[in-house]
Amino acid sequence: MKKSALILVFSMFFVSLFAESPWSCSQDGDCPEGTTCDSASSSCVMTKGKVADYATITLSIGENSPSSLGTDRIFVSQPANDLVLGQLAVNSYTGGGEDKLYFITELSADISVYPSSITFGNFKLVHDENGNGKADPSERTVAKGVGEGYSMKFEIEQKYQAFKMNKVENFLIIGSFSTDKELNDIAKFNATVKSDYIKTRTYSGEGAVAATSPIVFPSFAFEPEKGYFLLSAGKNFPKAPVWKEMNKEHEIMQLRLKALDGANELLTLKIELYGTAVSFGNGVEKISLCTDPNGSGKCGEVIAELSDFEENQQSVSLQIPAGKVSLNEGEEKYLVVKAVLNFYKDQNTYFYITESDVTLKTKQKIAGTTVKTENFKYSCKEDDPDCRLKPEENQEEGGDSGCSILFVD
Repeated sequence: MKKSALILVFSMFFVSLFAESPWSCSQDGDCPEGTTCDSASSSCVMTKGKVADYATITLSIGENSPSSLGTDRIFVSQPANDLVLGQLAVNSYTGGGEDKLYFITELSADISVYPSSITFGNFKLVHDENGNGKADPSERTVAKGVGEGYSMKFEIEQKYQAFKMNKVENFLIIGSFSTDKELNDIAKFNATVKSDYIKTRTYSGEGAVAATSPIVFPSFAFEPEKGYFLLSAGKNFPKAPVWKEMNKEHEIMQLRLKALDGANELLTLKIELYGTAVSFGNGVEKISLCTDPNGSGKCGEVIAELSDFEENQQSVSLQIPAGKVSLNEGEEKYLVVKAVLNFYKDQNTYFYITESDVTLKTKQKIAGTTVKTENFKYSCKEDDPDCRLKPEENQEEGGDSGCSILFVD
């Protein structure tokens, strides 16, 4: 009897100590779900049957992670406190049942800043339980970040380490950034997570993490202070439609505008496109500029529009009525560009706006450009009944110009 009791105590002790950092406890409340506090060893011991024997973990960008679609940087005010750098989705599977648990003990992220005068700190990892990409008041901070050079380590608080198998869990990487130097439009910072930057535990040992390419979250930049006007992609910048949904009216861009240095007004906005056999007048039947009063990415009031194209052209300038897009210093507004599309097989293009495409009442440098859509590609098989083939009367229209554009970051 003594021998079997000794074996039982030893096996409980072994399960609690196999990992690099044992769970220490004085009561069950110190332990993560699926474990109990063993008074003999003062260690949390996994409960057989509640904890998965093994697990495979995959990492990806969360569905509601900050989006840099349409731009190379997301501009934020300085200082940027409690900034969500990214939403990380952690998926676990092959764990032997949805009622089982596994444990996430640690996560790290690389922090990149340019220039080095940007300081950062106050990092935390929030369990985004509802997955909306925001740190809601009810959601738990599971770890505070500890900096090791340009790496940030999050050791998850012991009692919050248990998570359900076969379920995607979302985590927000949050930090604060500031600088005491004069701001311009070249600064940027972001976070990167690699597949081996997460540590997990199961009943039999560490979970296996699937190797993937580094997860690089969007770059952020401080809004420059002097001599600049901001025109960048908005937070609800639309994706390009699939070909079956192409031929209708779409919101194709959301623009964020902010008067950074004195009041200003947008007078004209040129929309350009580049692709194969697409032009305004062939593939694009109408282009409109709208207000977006609540920043939703949906068209409100149409303030400028072109549809009667005398000849096919690669760019159009939208003339904005006086006072329609005027901003006081520090004021922010959103606009939406929408277009009526009518593509045929193998037509594709993207739409873009460069700094030279923006005319202001008071001339200033433009931060935030180039704004560029995804490729709108009408790719279908010729024998698909839904595929629109090239109209016979347009056989000679919209040839490729032979030019190319190189965007330099």
